[in-house]
Amino acid sequence: MSKDLLEMQNGLCYLEFCRQVGVNRILFKRLIQRFPDLNDLIQAGPKQIAEIVLGPPDKIRRIYAFFNNKRLQEDFAQKAQSAFELGIRAVFYTDPRYPGRLKEINGCPTVLFYRGQDIASIFAKEYFVTLVGTRTPTPYGKMVSRKIVADLAADSVVIISGMARGIDAEVHRTALREGATTIAVIGSGPDLVYPPEHNDLMEEIARTGLVISELPPGAPPRRQHFPARNRILSGLADAVAVIEASVDSGTMITAGFAGEQGRDVFAVPGSILSPLSQGCNKLIQEGAEVLTSASDILWRLPKGALQTRIEQAVRTAVNRFEPEDLLTRVINALTGHEMTLADLAVHVNLSLPDIAGILTGLEMNGLVVCSRGRYSLTESALCCNNS
Repeated sequence: MSKDLLEMQNGLCYLEFCRQVGVNRILFKRLIQRFPDLNDLIQAGPKQIAEIVLGPPDKIRRIYAFFNNKRLQEDFAQKAQSAFELGIRAVFYTDPRYPGRLKEINGCPTVLFYRGQDIASIFAKEYFVTLVGTRTPTPYGKMVSRKIVADLAADSVVIISGMARGIDAEVHRTALREGATTIAVIGSGPDLVYPPEHNDLMEEIARTGLVISELPPGAPPRRQHFPARNRILSGLADAVAVIEASVDSGTMITAGFAGEQGRDVFAVPGSILSPLSQGCNKLIQEGAEVLTSASDILWRLPKGALQTRIEQAVRTAVNRFEPEDLLTRVINALTGHEMTLADLAVHVNLSLPDIAGILTGLEMNGLVVCSRGRYSLTESALCCNNS
């Protein structure tokens, strides 16, 4: 039996074990740490199990009986084979391939089931951003999601969403169109499509990215599955962006999880008259970052390849222009104005990485300050410009 097939069988068996025997997540994790191979647990006697479970004798006997039920184990083997043939795989949180960001959160899933590309290769990529929103977006919401996803894709950011109708679907389709890797986190087993009309979308995502669920193959998309799914949407990402949402939208649950997990939360501001902007506006009131362009997110991502590109861009930009000319152009653009990174790049006719690198240098020299994604001159720079 291959390792992947064994993982699938173990995953199905352990989840059913939790349901039937009634063990909590902590005990579940202790068991799979001690017995990562199901066969080891089957061969273990009551005494070995008791060392881990530390429960009453009746519970020890029930655990021992469950894992030594030959008919039950044959059923798991058959189900695992069927799922395996559909391209579904399982990964335990003890496996090095398990997403590192997700391991950081409280209540991370013990097992993930997935379809698509190699999970280790996907999560070896550098930056992950989750973008979510209403199932009934306005034209404004659709347009904003396309623009932001396209710009994030240009910087090789992995795009995550929930494959729901509306904004989620727009996010995935834009990512696919732009050639970005995209991950769908769903509220059913990875063999079931919900909503049904997203069958082609799900197949496209799996061809180049991943479809992930904590639910086993065959699990239907029940209402109670989706709030729990939302903690995975936020847990996999460096940042979470809400494009458009009402105050009582499930999207707000994702934003709440993101805040609890220490992720940066962004929200697109909208009309105070639009019910579908009230959720975003409320998030901004409560401290979420204002999202007006992809650069607002890119600037907040952990230092890594993006910062390296910015540092390279500053050297390129300085080589292309006389430093005094470059400084003058940027300071003149900012004199009397506050501008976003994207607006400034357009105004001085430089690429986003170029202008970001220049602003980094100006900030380090105390000439520019950034507040809520908008840049302005410091008093020092104004004095220099007036002299």
